[in-house]
Amino acid sequence: MTRTQSHGKLSSKKMVHTPEVYVDKENDFASIRLSPGVEAKSYEKNGFIFSEDAKGHVIEIQILNLSTLAKGLKKTA
Repeated sequence: MTRTQSHGKLSSKKMVHTPEVYVDKENDFASIRLSPGVEAKSYEKNGFIFSEDAKGHVIEIQILNLSTLAKGLKKTA
């Protein structure tokens, strides 16, 4: 069987693996990068900062006061 169509050249772009998690214990902060993109707007809700791209997709979640959140989760467990 012969191939009659080409799918084009393979891309040499670097693959981005998400989510990426960054924790800064010294500053009591964490960030979860959900997808690549440029932040167009952000908003805070209940100690979390949500960053959205121009299409309104959440691309990153930042967690403020991480130690306080962790203590609260231990109490409910």
